[in-house]
Amino acid sequence: MTESDQLAERFRANHAVLVAARDRLQAAADAGTASDDQLKRLDTVKELLTPVTVTDVDAEGNVIEVERPRQFYLVDPEGQGRAVEVLGDLQAAKNIAVLVPGMGNSLDTFRGQSDRGDLIKQEAGPGTAVVVWLDYDSPQGLVQAASKDAAIEAGPRLAEFMNEVDELKADDADVTLVAHSYGTEVAAQAVMAGARPKRLVMTGSPGIAKYVDEAADFVQPPTRLYTERAPGDYVSYTEWHGPDPANFSDAVRMATSDPRVDDDPVSVHWHNEYYRPNSESLRNIGRVVRGDLMHITTTNTSRSAETKLFLGTSWGGALNAVAGAASKVYDGVGALTKPSKESAGAAAGQTAAGRPTNGAGRGSEGRQR
Repeated sequence: MTESDQLAERFRANHAVLVAARDRLQAAADAGTASDDQLKRLDTVKELLTPVTVTDVDAEGNVIEVERPRQFYLVDPEGQGRAVEVLGDLQAAKNIAVLVPGMGNSLDTFRGQSDRGDLIKQEAGPGTAVVVWLDYDSPQGLVQAASKDAAIEAGPRLAEFMNEVDELKADDADVTLVAHSYGTEVAAQAVMAGARPKRLVMTGSPGIAKYVDEAADFVQPPTRLYTERAPGDYVSYTEWHGPDPANFSDAVRMATSDPRVDDDPVSVHWHNEYYRPNSESLRNIGRVVRGDLMHITTTNTSRSAETKLFLGTSWGGALNAVAGAASKVYDGVGALTKPSKESAGAAAGQTAAGRPTNGAGRGSEGRQR
């Protein structure tokens, strides 16, 4: 059996898993024994089994509507639920993006992440496939998200999946790992566990580890780090799990509003708008995925400038200070001094000897805002 046949068989097998779950839940609903959670899951499973109509771009650049059957590389309809969905032709694609969602996600919210994957696919253009990867127990609230446990547990599994993608894709296809919020920690753990995407995009990150303050602390070549922080993104400002990757000097920080347009009407703010259609934020993500790096637009705005109130005050700085104090209490941190580089490497899950060097800075990639 060829790899293509194996992939098609996997899609069929997971479709069958959903059909069995639908039939079981429907039987309970018909018998009047289904709980509210089961009825909600029934609706979810029915939606996952329904082909969707999406907009796409054909080879001539025309926007068209196509009906897309759902292709699940993995699905688990039990409990919180997990799913890995493939949008497009994974084996023929020239560019592949793997999207890792953050906190508050489950099988019942998966459609929203699938829609986000479609937006990335459309923005990156023809020849792109997107995989929406939710094969971990996403933290369901702030208390759970305060812990790194879910990310530490999920990272090696994501790394294993990335290796599987490498085996399935065309030899000349490039893979970009795109992660949002808590998903950036999962992606970082995967990279430290051996995943080697060509490019890594982090949006709205709460930090990777307490003493990881540059991309070279956790990203090994050939992977290059690209980041986005929108004005008002309170999650990034907290730096709950470590320094904000958007501040790393050896990462490319992309603009979330078009620096060429005064008062950009589709500018992105706060924490959940990075994938907003027609925004410079989404356009930059699409540029990274398709390798159009020279047209990336960049920014270097500070937290204070992004949240300036009056008389030079900034709520962003105050939030960072409060979150930092709370984080120390949560983690039981007593010492306020920064450890050695060796200790920093251990905190990132690497030894000092294993840490890569990555001297590449922003260079000429993109226009500086």
